[in-house]
Amino acid sequence: MKRFALILVTLLLAVAAAVAQDFNQTDAKGRRQGSWRDFYPNGQLRYEGQFKNDQCKGTFKYYDEQGNLKATNEFDKSGDKALNKTYAPNGRVVATGYYVNQKKEGEWKYYDAKTGQLRLVEDNKNGRVHGWSRLYNPNNGVLAEEMQYVEGQPEGKCHKYSDTGALIMECQYHNGKLEGPAKTYYPSTALKEEGQYSKGEKVGLWKTYNQDGDIIAEETFGES
Repeated sequence: MKRFALILVTLLLAVAAAVAQDFNQTDAKGRRQGSWRDFYPNGQLRYEGQFKNDQCKGTFKYYDEQGNLKATNEFDKSGDKALNKTYAPNGRVVATGYYVNQKKEGEWKYYDAKTGQLRLVEDNKNGRVHGWSRLYNPNNGVLAEEMQYVEGQPEGKCHKYSDTGALIMECQYHNGKLEGPAKTYYPSTALKEEGQYSKGEKVGLWKTYNQDGDIIAEETFGES
């Protein structure tokens, strides 16, 4: 019986060694080749994918510590560009877009984990939001806000909308702060308020109107 147990253990160790040799291999130049896997401290698979000459190939899969699929990266032939899909624990896609050299590039879309509703669309460049960022109403999917960015901070036009899609505010940003003319509107689209911003603060004369277009208040802020 002891001899049988010893033989069984030996066989298991041999199989384990053989399996281990199928993964995480490098060639004589130290380049990763073939199938690679990595594991969490609890033994759960963290990721799996294929390498050729140290370049990612095909689809890489990433998991959380409970074994749920967390993300996939589908690499192109160069191994530098990958279509990413990020998943919630319930299996819904919550984000998708491209990585180039491990940085977000181009249009990325983000979804609500519970409903699957589109929540946000952002343009990216070299890992930063660059271009338009558009936020959508979680209840009906109507555009709620759109804002221009340059290298990760607001720069340029900003529009905000009501639940029905009517324009309720238009303003501008510079260096991440409100700058220049701004207007707000009633749901009827009538002008409600107008004035100027400087470095994020109201300045000069601000006017408030009723829905008939009559001035009902004027206030001066700081220096114009």
